[in-house]
Amino acid sequence: MEKTGPDIFRYADYRQFLKDWWSWKKRSSRIASFRSFAMKAGTAPSLLKDIIEGRRRLTADTVVKFTPALGLSDPESSYLALLARFGNARNVAEKNHAFAEMAKVRRKMFLKFLPPEKYALWTTWYHASIRELTALEDFQEDPEWIAHRLEPPISVRQAKDALALLMRTGLLQRDDRGRLRPAEPAVSTEYETPNQLVRHFNQEMIGLALTAPDRFEPSQREVGGLTLGLSAECYDRIKERIRIFKEEILAMVVEDPRGSETIAQLNIQLFPLSRKEVAA
Repeated sequence: MEKTGPDIFRYADYRQFLKDWWSWKKRSSRIASFRSFAMKAGTAPSLLKDIIEGRRRLTADTVVKFTPALGLSDPESSYLALLARFGNARNVAEKNHAFAEMAKVRRKMFLKFLPPEKYALWTTWYHASIRELTALEDFQEDPEWIAHRLEPPISVRQAKDALALLMRTGLLQRDDRGRLRPAEPAVSTEYETPNQLVRHFNQEMIGLALTAPDRFEPSQREVGGLTLGLSAECYDRIKERIRIFKEEILAMVVEDPRGSETIAQLNIQLFPLSRKEVAA
């Protein structure tokens, strides 16, 4: 029998967390009921069920009441409140702010949101690749070495110009030994940024992915996909899970005590394959 409930810090959807917590609670206790939960929380017996099933929203006041009944610590309670803010946000700006705060609570603030003036990083695919290349132990600050180390290779002029741009914008800086290194462990744009440069960067990386099966042996790549039929609500939940998953991948990389040995690109795409029916 499971002794602890689901890890709230792995969630971006408060309804899913509450649903999973309730499933765990019922497995762990024969006397679990919505009424017994409500008595501990001081709420109506139907409130938890209504929130899980989407009829009610989780508010800040409800978080305070639910915290002791859920057995949450102070950091977990704070994170649940942020999940509520994120899930109930009325616009992208509110979601951006809540998402950044969620990262803080999860103790993963290694992720730096770049201001638009530094979006030059995503002007072309190899700018980001060269930024990561500088973390290799055998990195050489030589445009010719860089040009031929990338896959696919670029020109020496392109490598030289990219180095100058990354240094000029502060995306690369020198360490105590005078070697070029990324100024931040991991960088990203804000939530759902509409910037054209970022869209172009993603398109370039998707283009490289198209040729990856021909350029690399199966043991060197992982390519696959899913074709799904899903509701609008599930679609949005998947988008949020992808964001959290990417953040977890970044955490694995940043926290890895071993030095970088290769540079890789992870693409995750979710997009419609059908159109909404247009009323006549």
